[in-house]
Amino acid sequence: MQPYIFPYMGYFQLYNAVDLFISLEDVNFIKGGWINRNKIMIDGQPSYITFPIRNISQNRLINQHYINWDEPWPRNLLKKIKHSYGKEPYFKEVYSELNLL
Repeated sequence: MQPYIFPYMGYFQLYNAVDLFISLEDVNFIKGGWINRNKIMIDGQPSYITFPIRNISQNRLINQHYINWDEPWPRNLLKKIKHSYGKEPYFKEVYSELNLL
C-alpha cells in the first residue's frame, strides 16, 4: 500500500493481518490523492488536513517529494486536531506525541 497521513482503520487492520507489509513509496505520487492529505470531522463537517508538498508532480515518485516546511501548516494542523478530538479518550497522550513532531 502507499503511505498516507493519518491512515484509516482498515490500513492498520490490513497491516495487522499480513505476514509482510510493503509500503510503496517508489510509485508515482498521486496529485489530489490521499498521500499528503486526509479528512477529519470538525463540528460535524468534513475538513481537510494537508501536508504541503514542494513541487508536486505525478511524474515523480512518492519518495522524490518533500514536505514544504516553509509554510506555517503544523500549528494549524494541531489546532484542527485538538478542536476535533480534544474530548476523546487518550487524546492527551496522543496529542503530546504529535507536538513532538
